[in-house]
Amino acid sequence: MFGPVGHAYVYFTYGMHHCLNLVARAPSMAAGAVLIRGLEPVAGFGAAQARSLAGPGRLARALGVTTADSGADVVRGARFAVRDAPAVPPHLVRRGPRIGLSGGATAEAPWRFRVVGSAGVSRGRASVR
Repeated sequence: MFGPVGHAYVYFTYGMHHCLNLVARAPSMAAGAVLIRGLEPVAGFGAAQARSLAGPGRLARALGVTTADSGADVVRGARFAVRDAPAVPPHLVRRGPRIGLSGGATAEAPWRFRVVGSAGVSRGRASVR
């Protein structure tokens, strides 16, 4: 989260799951990243495999992401990369509170986004437009 923008930040949690974050912050901020909770496959995954990308732990396992990938440049092409994908119509995007927080100042902030009907969504709690 403190590294260069456009790079991966991977951490190991609960002694069993890797979580992939993309460093994304304003230059004036010391840290900032976006947790990738799920992916909608556009190629390389069959319909039965799509659920393996729903949830941060499942996603990392399906893609073979580990802490060794921390610091990888995901814009210019690492072992995995962020690329353009088909546009999502705005009426299919929902946002809501984050999942798995037990309180705090931002627990109910609408910082979780999902696409309605996506196989890459682990839980459907995000419902604010």
